[in-house]
Amino acid sequence: MSIAAAVYKTIDQIPPGRIFGYEVFPEYQEAPEAVVRAVGRRVDRQELRRLQKGRFYTPRHGILGEVPVGDSELVRSVLYSKGKRCGYITGPALYNRWGLTTQIPKTISVAANRPAQTKDFGTIRVKIVPRRAPISDSTVPLLEILDVFRDAKKVPDARVDGVLNELTKRLNGLAPAKSRKLQQIAVNYYGAGARALLGALLTRNNQEILPALRTSINPTTTFRLGLDLEEWPQARAWNIR
Repeated sequence: MSIAAAVYKTIDQIPPGRIFGYEVFPEYQEAPEAVVRAVGRRVDRQELRRLQKGRFYTPRHGILGEVPVGDSELVRSVLYSKGKRCGYITGPALYNRWGLTTQIPKTISVAANRPAQTKDFGTIRVKIVPRRAPISDSTVPLLEILDVFRDAKKVPDARVDGVLNELTKRLNGLAPAKSRKLQQIAVNYYGAGARALLGALLTRNNQEILPALRTSINPTTTFRLGLDLEEWPQARAWNIR
């Protein structure tokens, strides 16, 4: 089978509307120029659409003509690279998905291990927020929790108490190994305020607390969240007011 035939076979197996890059073609490593030419011929024949440099999709057609790529697929194209998770949704879109706010942002924030950038797809804008923490399918749920800890006071139209109640439930649902991993990530990549709040809620849940989390908090630093300390007495031990 020629390289062009192999490329066309791969393209035909990709669902219409699914965004892909050259990485889906096994032949690209050995013969990149031939793969690029084959893909280019499909674009020239309008059998493929070029979304941006190196990113393509097969158009879908409905009763009224060609159907645009869905917003969820556009976001997905930023969340994954070469078939691997490289980002996750954070900020107001995450708070909305958690039910912490009813606000729906016009720009989706995506945390990723890459420089800041804004992608305007026409129907949706995606803002890439640089992160240092390792991003994978297994760490994303933990990073989402820690992002909400970090932004507990910034959730639009939400009371801090409501945010903490939701975080308390999510911590309760973690297996011990996941809880330890969460704390390790917090110590290595998140600010002192998020770490202190995590410690307070773990204390409230009577969950194991790693020594590294305790010692990461400066005993002379106070974190002001405006909490009712009668409702959240565990906060005192973590210098939260």
